[in-house]
Amino acid sequence: LFADIFERDVLSYAERELVTISVLSSIGDVEPMLRSHFKIGLNMGLTPNQLHQFVGIIKQTIGSKESDASQHVLNEVLKDK
Repeated sequence: LFADIFERDVLSYAERELVTISVLSSIGDVEPMLRSHFKIGLNMGLTPNQLHQFVGIIKQTIGSKESDASQHVLNEVLKDK
């Protein structure tokens, strides 16, 4: 999946990171990878506000448990910046 997402030129780099973050959030228990991809998303130009909004979308579409874990990781990433 990830190779297909990153090989094709259909999505921007920031969009590719959002897809990756959503998949990692749905898998769960991959906080180190999620942390890395939140950081990459920030480096690709996504703002903290956009990432917070995206975690809200994760909550609506995937579930509260997954979004809570993702929000926790995002908060840690933003605290370290």
